[in-house]
Amino acid sequence: MAPRLPASAARVSQRPLHGAVLSLIAGCLTFASAGCFHFAAKPAPPNPAAEQQIAAYAEQQTALRRDASLPKEELDEHCDQLAMATPGVEELRNNHGSIESRQWTLVANGSASRWAFVRPKDAPPDGWAPKPGIGRLDFQPPLEPALTAGSSHFLAYAPVESHSPEDSQKSAAVREFFGAAQGDFTWRGRKYSYTLTSGLPCFPIPQ
Repeated sequence: MAPRLPASAARVSQRPLHGAVLSLIAGCLTFASAGCFHFAAKPAPPNPAAEQQIAAYAEQQTALRRDASLPKEELDEHCDQLAMATPGVEELRNNHGSIESRQWTLVANGSASRWAFVRPKDAPPDGWAPKPGIGRLDFQPPLEPALTAGSSHFLAYAPVESHSPEDSQKSAAVREFFGAAQGDFTWRGRKYSYTLTSGLPCFPIPQ
């Protein structure tokens, strides 16, 4: 099971929200101090297939949010499944040749939920922080071709082999809400599948 982010090391960068729950997160993706997610990115050729896949996902999610034929109650119930089993979610960007990330999670917003990023201790207000050592996670295929300068993408992930019902639920949530696995990476001997997308499903995000 992926380790939880210590409560003392991070806080949600929003006004206090009742019932805020941090999602389980693979430590190498969110370390604020040990850091294993920053490296000098090498120039990579365009990847049309990855760009098309990301564009298709964005269209799919837009259609889902705007589908008037789906009753609101049914849509809410569907999205509640994501709130109950939220996989690891990181937003990644290429900042002048270095990969930066920030963690996202679902928090309570009255009777509903919304996405919010988690700001590690001593991180900038916008939550972005360099993460060294991404090469050691052995992403297959590599992330660099999809992370073009000036844009960011969300990476959702869950264990490939489930060790608990919670693992199984998170893996199912990645497939259901973020799409089919696009690759995998390894952390501390355990393999995780990942999906890279251009947006977050179901719930609103800060503007």
